[in-house]
Amino acid sequence: MQTKYLLIIIALLSSLTGLKAQQVISSSKLTIQGRAFPESPAFHRIDTAKYHNLPPAVKNLYTHGAGLFVTFRTNSTQLAIDWETANAALGNNSTAIMSRGFDAYVKEPDGWRFAGVARPNLKEAKSSFTMVENMEKTEKEFLLYFPLYKELRSFQLRIDEDATFSPTVQQHDKKIIVYGSSIVHGASASRPGLAYPAKISRNINADVINMGVSGNARMELAAAQMINDIKDVDLIIMDCVPNCSPQQVTERTFAFVQELRKAHPNTPILLMESIIRQIGNYNLEWKKKRYEQNANFKTEYERLLAAGYKNLFYLPADHLIGDDYEGTVDGTHPTDVGFERMIKIIQPEIEKILQQ
Repeated sequence: MQTKYLLIIIALLSSLTGLKAQQVISSSKLTIQGRAFPESPAFHRIDTAKYHNLPPAVKNLYTHGAGLFVTFRTNSTQLAIDWETANAALGNNSTAIMSRGFDAYVKEPDGWRFAGVARPNLKEAKSSFTMVENMEKTEKEFLLYFPLYKELRSFQLRIDEDATFSPTVQQHDKKIIVYGSSIVHGASASRPGLAYPAKISRNINADVINMGVSGNARMELAAAQMINDIKDVDLIIMDCVPNCSPQQVTERTFAFVQELRKAHPNTPILLMESIIRQIGNYNLEWKKKRYEQNANFKTEYERLLAAGYKNLFYLPADHLIGDDYEGTVDGTHPTDVGFERMIKIIQPEIEKILQQ
């Protein structure tokens, strides 16, 4: 009799909580994509021990999973994830989902469609979340972006117990390297898939490698030497002006491009001005700094052309985040609206360069 009542209680609890048996998919079964070097350890963008000449802050930032993703097929009616990040700390201008969470997309005939997010535990480094549920039991291909602003320590997927599962690897038409500041890194998109390198990647089916290092893209030669180890590159984008002082722009731009040309003699390079920081609307020091940064960058671009360097392209900051002063979260970092405005200018430029 006691056994009968126990079974009834278990059945009632299962129906009330929606519990069902699940199979666990280890991250080791998946291929990490979107990074420059397949041999990078763990979930890091580069092997920081190999590139020991990079500044310590840069090496730490390259442990973040910005731009990394996995893809797979399953007919599961639900997709859940358990994961752990280095810690639970959050930035003061970012969402928890962007910094420490995931977002998922499903491939449709017209491209990738958003499916759901994994919201992190705000107090603990370990989190669990059901990203999407109550789906039709048909096979779908999923794309799962990693957290942008945190080192990912581990993760595993949970799907229906009887669901099929197979890892996939995406085939891209081109490979693009984007070296840059916190804006490249992803601040302040609301979720990982809305950072501009990720969205351009989906839009044009390109392998866009996010080499953003928040606050630390200062054109050190060690960074150019690291980029030189990346093979089969179709375009290099330098969106690094925001992190450089006007003097650093003058001192380092020519040498940085010169270094890149040692391994990428004919690869197109797109030099992007700093966005017009809206924090400078009334702060005269910020306004002056931004003007001098971009003016010096343009001077160095012209100096490179005069020195005979070819396949260099230049993108001014005009209208990059719109003209209504409503494109950022803090006067510097774009919101999703700001990123969408940037993409509408940057993407056509990329496509034009790649077609030449």
